[in-house]
Amino acid sequence: MRRFIFDMAFVTVFYGAMFPARAEVDKIIHVCDRQERLCPEFRPRVKAPDGWARDEAASLKYGASMFVPNGKKFGKADAIIYAEGRYNKDRTELVQWVAASDRDWTMTSGENAKITTLPSVNPKVIINRYDNPSLKDQPIEVIAHYADLDKDGNSYVVRLAVSGLNETAVLATVPLLDKMIIGAKVP
Repeated sequence: MRRFIFDMAFVTVFYGAMFPARAEVDKIIHVCDRQERLCPEFRPRVKAPDGWARDEAASLKYGASMFVPNGKKFGKADAIIYAEGRYNKDRTELVQWVAASDRDWTMTSGENAKITTLPSVNPKVIINRYDNPSLKDQPIEVIAHYADLDKDGNSYVVRLAVSGLNETAVLATVPLLDKMIIGAKVP
């Protein structure tokens, strides 16, 4: 009997190593555009940091999980955190996907816009700081990018972002982003 239990424990650990727990992305369809069409939302499974809550109305409006400090409303918080999944149909490598996204951002941003790469708590996560002083509502964002799958094996790039009205508020919130990355079980 002990041998059977040992073998079952080995099989459980073996399969757990082959198929690790992962953050995973949920596909959600909701009515949008004043009920004229259905819109997909690719929602990463991430938890709100301690002291923060998901703002359901803002999440539905923007098609991303929007987190605000407890007691605050979206639009009234100095900083917010949002999480969104972007479908990666061609399964582009993360570094290439982020580089292409950054090129697009640079081309549509003001002349004083800049991107700075920041250190990451996980080598599979790319973190960039985006400064665009010409934007009143989002002059600074820090975005963590990582690759993930949904339960059907479809590929996504997840973006966990801290956005805010000023640098002080955003930089004070960035440590929560690191905790969310650790909690997301990035594959």
